[in-house]
Amino acid sequence: MSIFHKRAVGGWCAALSLAIGPAGRADEVATTSAAAEVSAISRSWASENASVVDYREAAPSPYALCAQGGGSSLMEEMEAVMKRMADSGVVYHIITPQFYQGVAGGGRDRGFEYGGKVDQYLILDGGKLLGVEGFGVTTHVETRYGQDVNAEAVGMAPVNVAMLYPNAGEHDTAITGLTLTQYLSEDWQVSAGKVNALDMFYALYPQTGRGVNGFMNASAIIPLGVGRVVPLSFMGAGITKFVDGRPTFAVMAFDNQDVTTTSGFDDMFDNGANIMATYRYYTMFGGLPGSHMAGGIWATGEYVSYDPLSFVIIPGQGVGAVKQHGAYSLIYIGEQTLWTDGAKDGRNVGFLTQWCLAEEETSPFAWTCNAAIQTKGLSRSRPNDAIGVGYFHSGLSNDFVNSLSPVFDLRDVNGVELYYNMSLAPCFNVTTDLQVIEPAETQYDTAVVAGLRAVLQL
Repeated sequence: MSIFHKRAVGGWCAALSLAIGPAGRADEVATTSAAAEVSAISRSWASENASVVDYREAAPSPYALCAQGGGSSLMEEMEAVMKRMADSGVVYHIITPQFYQGVAGGGRDRGFEYGGKVDQYLILDGGKLLGVEGFGVTTHVETRYGQDVNAEAVGMAPVNVAMLYPNAGEHDTAITGLTLTQYLSEDWQVSAGKVNALDMFYALYPQTGRGVNGFMNASAIIPLGVGRVVPLSFMGAGITKFVDGRPTFAVMAFDNQDVTTTSGFDDMFDNGANIMATYRYYTMFGGLPGSHMAGGIWATGEYVSYDPLSFVIIPGQGVGAVKQHGAYSLIYIGEQTLWTDGAKDGRNVGFLTQWCLAEEETSPFAWTCNAAIQTKGLSRSRPNDAIGVGYFHSGLSNDFVNSLSPVFDLRDVNGVELYYNMSLAPCFNVTTDLQVIEPAETQYDTAVVAGLRAVLQL
């Protein structure tokens, strides 16, 4: 199989992201198969952080699941069926995260809630199914049930970003991502379709975890300042340039409407269009990989700073103001592996930081940043466990604060998050999570949010 064909499905959303790559690692050539790529959808820093080891050898096979050998079982039979499907060009993967999370102190309202999701991924390899080399289709279907405390904790720093999909606060099922990709050559790929923004950022940096592995707060997972110009799901098309097998430059045009629960074709581009361009530079310091990515997103629509955002809950809805034409966000993301043991189990320590500068007249944020250190296998006796600690800051725009000052007294948002992800089986992990957040609304005390997350992969 040529590298051209191997990349076809492995880079399923590369052209629709911020110069993303399927491996999401600074040192790795994008040569994944469909099965390896769909496995990457659900793995966290514990198996995918930038490191000099090959995580595909260190991590469980996507079809290892929970079976431990020693005879026939229903799980082993399921694995065999899924493996045969993948060999035929059809990859199917299910992730079922469950959350028990609540406000232990401060915040808007105290109390704990239970909720969960079912994430289903279907990847079709056009080379195997249709004989069209370099073509692939990726579908993401999400089901949400139960409750969360995003509204009860703090409004402008969602404490459980995964539960925003597909429809925050509702029991719902929707296709949140459906992308078609085609390689024109080994160095150029075009893509089009409905893009899931969290999948997009996850493919860029897998250590962010999508909220189902790693951190849970949106402010710790993405550069939140892009919320004005990047909705939860959107329709778009783009092209990516690969250099030495790694995605380096990308340009994309997309609609600015959130189409998470709709087809995306109704009223497309009624409020203008967005353009995103990024460049990613890969480094190697002391034998440890890293990367630096810079980019910008420009929107031609009309907005005010307190218009609803799909990623955050904003106070002051219904306040009247003249809309401004155009919006932008500038972003920088840097990652660096700090340590690795060099063995195939992938034990490592890594650093990630994300910065965003937004236009104040059209965004509630003037600038946002986060920084995190995450480890995999810090204890040799627990090689697949992961620990992370992160800090985030969201600076509110003067326009936003002044517009709402008669009703709300607002301040910048600061927070820290700490998690411990315990791997109990190749297909099952449990995470304890603690967040301490200073809310935007000054009348609320600092929120202490604690939670448990259990994730089963099938």
